[in-house]
Amino acid sequence: MRFTIFGSAAIAVLIALAGCATSAPTPAPTPTISLEQDWLLYSGSDSLGDLNQGDERAIRMTIADNKVTGQICNSWGGDVAIDGSSMTFGPLYSTEMYCETPDGIMDRESRFLTDLALVTTFELVDGKLHLSGGGVDLEFGGSY
Repeated sequence: MRFTIFGSAAIAVLIALAGCATSAPTPAPTPTISLEQDWLLYSGSDSLGDLNQGDERAIRMTIADNKVTGQICNSWGGDVAIDGSSMTFGPLYSTEMYCETPDGIMDRESRFLTDLALVTTFELVDGKLHLSGGGVDLEFGGSY
């Protein structure tokens, strides 16, 4: 009988202590940056080298509703598919204007659109969007 009373008392103490236990605090949600916004190319390289060659025209793109759009000389756009850390662009369209200035802008635009078609993955780091794949490395900052 003594063992039963002691055992019952021990169980009662454990139950009381369990009721006093505190749960771990819920961590604050990690802020997320949406890919659906305006992006400005900060740096870029491909098999031909540096994509930013000091030209006055910045490369901008907007991602929204599974579409990507932008303008360098020509307006361009198309579909973008995002799945996990995978990202694919295409098919892309472009208007067909010719721009004389700054020098090399047409080649730069063509390279950029070709580079987007090679992208296979993305990563968001410190508010910057990194696109890579097929020898392409592009880094964008948000909300130009």
